[in-house]
Amino acid sequence: MTLTPDEVREVRFSAPPSGRRGYNADEVDRFVDRIEATLRGRDGLTAEDVHSIRFRKPPRGEPGYFDAEVDVFLNLAAETLAGLGSGYDMAEVDAFIDRVVAALHGADDLTVQEVREVKFATAAVGSDGYEEEGVDSFLLVVAMALEKLADRRLDPPHLLTAGDVERVGFHAAKLDEFGYQEDEVDAFLDAVAATLRGTGGLTARHVREITFGEPEQRGRGYDQDEVDAFLDLVEAQLAASPAASRR
Repeated sequence: MTLTPDEVREVRFSAPPSGRRGYNADEVDRFVDRIEATLRGRDGLTAEDVHSIRFRKPPRGEPGYFDAEVDVFLNLAAETLAGLGSGYDMAEVDAFIDRVVAALHGADDLTVQEVREVKFATAAVGSDGYEEEGVDSFLLVVAMALEKLADRRLDPPHLLTAGDVERVGFHAAKLDEFGYQEDEVDAFLDAVAATLRGTGGLTARHVREITFGEPEQRGRGYDQDEVDAFLDLVEAQLAASPAASRR
């Protein structure tokens, strides 16, 4: 059995049997609030946190909550949290990526500080999430880009390296959208990396005019917004310093 956020919010505990002191009610209430917040993607409790929590006895004269009831609830909560989907909330990441794309086209005033400090909720129970390391790596590159593009100067050392290009990862397209063919994007990124190493001949125009095919089914291929945003960075660098490269 797993718990929903609403079930956690509505949980109530009895007083312990006469003559027995239970758990401190205030401490239990605060922890239950955190469990609910975690299930809604607003906190980061784990099953281990639940198993390891310890509550004090209530103040003298107060019964507190029946410890046996609380323990049963906590076991259910730990079981629920153990089955949580991992990763960042997809809607929050998608909304932020929309701002990144707009900022790279001069249509949003997103700042470097906002990119560096953004926090995403954990995917809610039963929901898929974006892999955290991939998102974090992508946003690190974005922050560097915005920092350099703020005054449109890309003086050496250059922004992107071949290693940056080889490490970047893109998420799959949303279920109701078409992505870019992965093999075509990967092949083009190999050419970008070669250019940044000085062994390829891509220009900003090549990057600007490149087109990729789409899979036959929605939800397949690389997310188009993420790929386009990254290629905007590549185009800006090659346009500013077309003959330069960095290993």
